[in-house]
Amino acid sequence: MMEKSEIMDVSEWEIYWKDQNKNLEIFFDYLLIEKGLSQSTIFSYKRDIKLLCIYLYNSDWFKINIYPSKRRKDSSSLINKVLKKGNLFLIRYLKQDILRDFFYQLEENDFKSSSRARIHSSLMQYYNFELKLGNIVNNPLEFVEKPNINRNLPNILTEEEIDKLLSYIRKGASKSDSLAKKRKKIKIKCLIEILYSTGLRVSELINLKVQDINITKRTLVVFGKGGKERNAYFTTKAAKSIKSWLEINPKIENYLFPSHGVSGHITRDSINKILAEVSVQLGFKKSQLSPHKLRHAFATHMLTKGADIRVIQQLLGHSNISTTEIYTHILDTETLDKVIKNHPLGKSHG
Repeated sequence: MMEKSEIMDVSEWEIYWKDQNKNLEIFFDYLLIEKGLSQSTIFSYKRDIKLLCIYLYNSDWFKINIYPSKRRKDSSSLINKVLKKGNLFLIRYLKQDILRDFFYQLEENDFKSSSRARIHSSLMQYYNFELKLGNIVNNPLEFVEKPNINRNLPNILTEEEIDKLLSYIRKGASKSDSLAKKRKKIKIKCLIEILYSTGLRVSELINLKVQDINITKRTLVVFGKGGKERNAYFTTKAAKSIKSWLEINPKIENYLFPSHGVSGHITRDSINKILAEVSVQLGFKKSQLSPHKLRHAFATHMLTKGADIRVIQQLLGHSNISTTEIYTHILDTETLDKVIKNHPLGKSHG
């Protein structure tokens, strides 16, 4: 998803990056002259900021603010649109919710916590520089949590916490609930049941289409990183939730969770707000629930129950087994022994 060659027209991208780069040159000069940083270190800053620009170029934000109606047709059209919008496209004016979504995207695409922390530091330096010049009134990264490089994974939701979560969402609507409230409860239940029973990335969930779901067989087709296709499997409870969601929304034809926005589907930010609301209702910390933490919980709990790590790799859509193996790091010795004992190759075949 972050590879520009797969998702953007190179000539248009080069013009976009060139324009961004013009406004960043004063910052790069500051790093060289004032801070005395080496060219290789400055190159690292450029690479990190370039990742943010790639993300913006392919985001709904860009479509709304820069080129709202149609696909970009040619380079001159792109430049005209940018000029008409003035400085709105410059990364110095981004809000914290856009930057937070960018870091969600990096995490989803399996960027290591150390890499995400480095990118956060690079951007923090840039925004502090803009703040110093008086170009902005506050640093938008101030309230965007820096990735913790001391751990490979965030705090894992325990099975007890998951049980509490599932019990809460499965209560169902009461007779006194309005149709809107009932629909909201069913939506929340459907979102969480799917996330925890499949381990989908949030990008995969928001792009999930009705035609990709087989409720009878409890399977769905997922288009993951790089457009790679895989099958995912969900529980009976999740199947019932999907069925209830479609029954109360009979006009849904395309995306499972549609919206009236440019993309046509629910956004990451909307899902994170829903989960934050549920988290507070349960007495958890506001940040305790997120799509990625439910994905981690899915993988970890599968592993503790003795599932083969290669099966988990396939279900998560990891291209490299080493990415999946980070889940073994959070298991204590007793649990790890249990996994090995239950593994088919861990038994003696005399």
